[in-house]
Amino acid sequence: MQKTLFSILILLVCISHPSKAASFIYNVADYGVKANSGKSETASLQKIIDLCSTNGGGTVCIPTGTYISGTLFLKNNVMFFLDRGAVLRGSSDLNEYPELRTHRKGLIHAENVHNIGICGSGVIDANGNDTVFHGGAKSPDRIYAANFEGCSQIDIRNVSLINASYWTLRISDCDHVQIRGITIRSTSYFNNDGIDLDGRNITVSDCIIDCIDDAICLKSYYKERPCENIAISNCIVSSNCNAIKLGTASRGGFKNIAISNCVIKRPEQNDYFDYKKYTIPGVTANYTNNSGIALEIVDGGTMEQIVINNITMFNTLTPIFIRYGQRHSPLVGMMKGIVISNITATSNSLMSCSITGIPNQYAENIKLSHIILNCPGGGRKEHTLRTIPEVENSYPENKIFGADLPAYGFFIRHVRHLTLEDIQFNLDYKDDRHALYFDDCRDITIDKVKTVSHLSESAYIRTNNVENLMIRGFSTENALPSFLENSGRSSGIKLIGNDFSEVSQLYNEEIGQEVKEVGNLLENK
Repeated sequence: MQKTLFSILILLVCISHPSKAASFIYNVADYGVKANSGKSETASLQKIIDLCSTNGGGTVCIPTGTYISGTLFLKNNVMFFLDRGAVLRGSSDLNEYPELRTHRKGLIHAENVHNIGICGSGVIDANGNDTVFHGGAKSPDRIYAANFEGCSQIDIRNVSLINASYWTLRISDCDHVQIRGITIRSTSYFNNDGIDLDGRNITVSDCIIDCIDDAICLKSYYKERPCENIAISNCIVSSNCNAIKLGTASRGGFKNIAISNCVIKRPEQNDYFDYKKYTIPGVTANYTNNSGIALEIVDGGTMEQIVINNITMFNTLTPIFIRYGQRHSPLVGMMKGIVISNITATSNSLMSCSITGIPNQYAENIKLSHIILNCPGGGRKEHTLRTIPEVENSYPENKIFGADLPAYGFFIRHVRHLTLEDIQFNLDYKDDRHALYFDDCRDITIDKVKTVSHLSESAYIRTNNVENLMIRGFSTENALPSFLENSGRSSGIKLIGNDFSEVSQLYNEEIGQEVKEVGNLLENK
């Protein structure tokens, strides 16, 4: 009876994946593979996969139980199905993971094949907790749980991937990929990314990811092939590094990326990152995401047509980190056409949100709207006086500029054609920094930005060498001593339709001749 039910379940899976599963079902138990044997089944499982592919394809089925294996190579037209209660566990014998010509080892490996996938309610356990895989950050013996290289027509559904000793699920230079309903938990060792994507025409949805390193990370390794046409939705992610990230590898760039309806939450406790509140001043939690959303183009590629919408996040050092830099490549890339909207975020550090280019290279055409940022406060006046280094050749990360920035809201430098619309900052405690800081910016529009309880003596907005800044629809719920302070050469500043009734000084005298005021409500004298 149990075998009959299992066969019916497999048949239903095959029907739901018609392009991947032909009419043939290969139950490994029928080929002498025994569950819970305690010995390696690598050779037997590989023979069944090969047979399935040779015969035109089908579904290789793993029944309930634990199966120990080294690297398994998926072949054309094979769906790998793990039944509920089935566990494919990585062998502790490093000899079971053969050296690959160009790639790191993996428990599941597919290269230059098509019509393949992994599905079912079972678990792929890469056994990364075993110290045999803990040879250090550069050890070649650290493995992926699953690695797909140069493949097409990939379907990964419902399975759990856990305990990688390196990245968990890697998709590299692949086309037409669906990832849906999977669970990832990897907190075994350093560099435990969740999903790493580089390819085209990829959807990721309904996934739950908890890992030490980047949770969902898009990469672009190939100069001639951008990472493009990617949709990510309805995921719950937590990470001790970046929750949702584009970069750092960015040679080919990123194009047509849509990310929506995701929750970014506090990562689970682990033994590798319980240090932030002790080593970074101003951090108020043991376990946090470095950045909630990190967009990085630093290797000469172009990032364009990026839309991020409906994201909620909490316990994050830096909710939004956008970096256009020049790391190792002599090529200069581009960053343009980015829209981020409907974000609710809670930060717990002084490493505020930032949007930065580098000297003579501007990030451009960026719009942020309908955003609520809950900031911890605690910034001091001296933080507004610190010179922020350019570090244009450094690895892009939220701590690249140090443990604090001169604004609790956004630090913005080398940016043009930027719109900030309907943004609210909430402060838990007093913060003596600016709300917004602009340095070397052009064509900036600030529309309906406000802070609840801005109690700082510092000006609300600080500008340095800014051209064409328009501020409209501003309001505040408490008295402000100063609204706009400028240093350097700035021009073309327009204040239109703002409520300045609680503001004592609109701007400093040095910038007065560059300001045009229209329709503002001013303080009652």
